[in-house]
Amino acid sequence: MGDEKYKVGVGIITCNRPDYLRNLLNTLPKEHENKIDHLVIINDGTPFTDFDLSFGECVDNEVNIGVGKSKNKAMQHLLDQGCDYIFIIEDDTLIKDKDIFEAYIKASKITGIQHFNFGPGTPFNRRQSISNYDLHNRHLLDNTSTPNPKLTIEYNSDIKVDLYEHVAGVFSFFTKKILQQVGLNDQRYKNAWEHVDHTYRIIKENGHPPFWWFVDIHDSVKYLSIPSDSIDRSITSNNQEEWFKNINAGREVYRDIHGFYPNMCPHTSKEDVIKNLKNIKSKWTI
Repeated sequence: MGDEKYKVGVGIITCNRPDYLRNLLNTLPKEHENKIDHLVIINDGTPFTDFDLSFGECVDNEVNIGVGKSKNKAMQHLLDQGCDYIFIIEDDTLIKDKDIFEAYIKASKITGIQHFNFGPGTPFNRRQSISNYDLHNRHLLDNTSTPNPKLTIEYNSDIKVDLYEHVAGVFSFFTKKILQQVGLNDQRYKNAWEHVDHTYRIIKENGHPPFWWFVDIHDSVKYLSIPSDSIDRSITSNNQEEWFKNINAGREVYRDIHGFYPNMCPHTSKEDVIKNLKNIKSKWTI
C-alpha cells in the first residue's frame, strides 16, 4: 500500500442477505483508492446471480458451514496472501469513513493491541431504555443508540481506545502475528461463542485486554454503523430453537476448553486493566 510496507486484507462473511452485502460493498473503500490489498467474500448461502465482483473474489461454500468456519476460510485465505492486517466483516455492517482501516492499524501500532472488535456492534454495549435484558429478549434492544464504554484510555492526542463489557464479532481486526500465534476459530462452535473463545485465547497471549474489557478504537461509530433491523434479520438466530441449541452447545464447548462458562470468566479491576495495557504496549510495539 503506497510507501507502507504492509498488506491489508478484508474478508466479508455473508449468507442469504444480498441487499446487506450490496450495501456493504458500496461503502467499502476500493483497491484503486489504495485502501485494500486483498478482498475475499465467503458466501455461506445461495450463490449470487447478479453481483459485479470485479473487485476482489467470492468463494461459495458448497454447503452451509456456519459463521466461525466461514471466518476461518477468510482469515486463512488472507494469511496465504501475505496480509499483515486482517479485517473480518459480517454483511450487516456499513462503513462510514474510508479511513477506517488506517484508523485501526494506527491504533494497533501505537497501543500494541493485536485484536479489536467493533464494540457498538452489539446492543449490549449501547445505552438502553429498558434495564432487564439478556440473549432471550435482545431483539427488543436498540442497536443504534449511544455507545456505552466502561472506560476510555488516551495514549496520545490522536489515539484513544474504548473498552466495553461485551464482545461483538460483526467487525474484527487482527494482526498476522496474533493469528499465527493463536490460530483461527475453534471449529467445534456453530454460530455461537466462536468469536468470544477466539478473543479469550488472544487475551491469554497478552494481545488484548482482560475479559469483560473488550477493546475498540475510540468513537468507532464515526467509522461504522449497523442497520437497525440487523438483529431481526439475522440468519443465525432467526430460528430461535436452532439458535438456542447452538448457544447451549457452544457454552459446553467453551467450558470444556476453559473450565467455566463464558459468563463466569473472572473479572479484572480497572487498575489491573491499565497495567495490562501497559504490558501489551511493551510487548508488541517496537
